Amino acid sequence: MKLDWNDVALILAIGRCGSLSGAARDLGLNHSTVFRKLNTIEETTGVRFFERLPGGYVMTESGEATVRAAERIDDEINALGREILGRDMRLQGKIRMTSPEGFAATLLPALLAEFHHQNPGVTVDLFVSSSPLDLARREADLALRVTRKPPDASLGRKICDFRNGFYASRAYLEQHGNRPLSEYTWVMSDGPVEHVIAAIWKNRAEAEQRIVFSGNSIIASVQAARAGMGAVCLPCFLGDPDPALIRLPDAPEGMTSELWVLTHPDLRSTARVKALMTYLYEALGKQRDLFGGSGAPRGS
Repeated sequence: MKLDWNDVALILAIGRCGSLSGAARDLGLNHSTVFRKLNTIEETTGVRFFERLPGGYVMTESGEATVRAAERIDDEINALGREILGRDMRLQGKIRMTSPEGFAATLLPALLAEFHHQNPGVTVDLFVSSSPLDLARREADLALRVTRKPPDASLGRKICDFRNGFYASRAYLEQHGNRPLSEYTWVMSDGPVEHVIAAIWKNRAEAEQRIVFSGNSIIASVQAARAGMGAVCLPCFLGDPDPALIRLPDAPEGMTSELWVLTHPDLRSTARVKALMTYLYEALGKQRDLFGGSGAPRGS
């Protein structure tokens, strides 16, 4: 039986995703190409790696054995990449960075422009996400995260405390401000939604009757609240400076967290990663009052 790494990588991608379409996205191929390649591999080797079921592709015993071996190889390749990059002392090259949307759409562009001006040999690929990307697998070299518990396989620095607040437009409050929070209409975005529900309503069913707008974009939620659709939970660094929004009475303690800049321990000596971490720590740290919600919010 002959299998090269491209064959193994394709089997690994299908095994992880459980579908051809998911594997195609991960590998940057189209669905028909992955389908054709898998059939060719199975015909050439005489081994069936997946059962084709209505719910997706399920690994056979041979498929499971191949995926386990492929994951070990993949881990070794990623470890080698981190070791080599960790020895790179030059202030040049690319950094893969991930950040939540609120930072990526407001503060980071200017900060990264200034960092690039200071270090023209360094480029940054910014991925907008709040998901816990796997630093060990080099899904990102550096992550800006709001969390109380950074991943165990990460190394980083807490920048400052981080607080969310409840906000609404002046026009909305003039019409509805004398009601309890549970009777407001609400704009929701991914993130603190469960904390908001627990803080205001008895159960999710009550909350869903009051949620009039929801989505995975915090910037869209800001715009919906500014338009008067309802109250919204926002990071204070977005809500407090906005002249169109007024902060409501303090949100409960469940709305507080911490702002961290993180990388993988193997990359701590990489010059460009270390330089960007230090720069972000210092630049964002200067705005700790804004992130912590202790500044004077507009309109209050």
